[in-house]
Amino acid sequence: MAMQKIGLALSGGWANGFAHVGALMAIENANIKIDAIAGCSMGSIIGACYAAGKTPLEIEHFILKHRLFDLLDLSITKLGISRTGKLKKALNDFIGVTRFDELRIPLYINATDLSKGQEAVFFSGEIFEAIRASIAIPGVFAPHISKGFYVDGGVLDNIPFSILPKNIKKYIIIDAVSFEPIKKNQKPSLVKILEISGKLAMAEILRLRLKDVPKNDYVLIKPQIPDYRVMPGKDKIFEIISNGEQATREKIPEIKRKLLV
Repeated sequence: MAMQKIGLALSGGWANGFAHVGALMAIENANIKIDAIAGCSMGSIIGACYAAGKTPLEIEHFILKHRLFDLLDLSITKLGISRTGKLKKALNDFIGVTRFDELRIPLYINATDLSKGQEAVFFSGEIFEAIRASIAIPGVFAPHISKGFYVDGGVLDNIPFSILPKNIKKYIIIDAVSFEPIKKNQKPSLVKILEISGKLAMAEILRLRLKDVPKNDYVLIKPQIPDYRVMPGKDKIFEIISNGEQATREKIPEIKRKLLV
């Protein structure tokens, strides 16, 4: 029997999304072939780099060399950061291609189209246009306006394994979202309450989407990472990547047992 194709789903999660780099290290070390990638927000950036043929170590070096805030023009509009030319140039220069059809691994990126009230899926055209739509976190980045009015894919589907093509029957799902529950004696800020509420909604959406997927058809990996609201320094980035690698390495036996058949 022919081995079924494996899709890799990379979640959003701001700096926590760097865990995807470590996950890719463990997957490569185990010689597991990925046939398609789905990415949301930070997962769309890491996914694009890997789909273009960059190694996890090269991606790690790129992240450490280019601090995110150095690649953003912080002249903020009423709707958030709108100028992303530096980020676009850095990514395009690094991955070496600009269009989906030039990638080595098929890539699917999601965003939320507020003009239609539904998820949008990008798999053709210019890669950065899709990334810009997918990373448009409401309140941080201004919406991306092109054929739709796009905001972050995580609004509707933060771990978009379901946007992978129908010939993908097996999934490795990396969930980099983490949060610390509010304790009874705490007095959290409004921002913290909104943040945790959103993350709980993301977790519930994933649970519901996985409900109809046979348990032998996917492996869910959830690295244990502190919740970073600001971009961490190099030591913490190494720690996030290491946590992603360790969590994935621990799941390799399960991946081989359930998916490599």
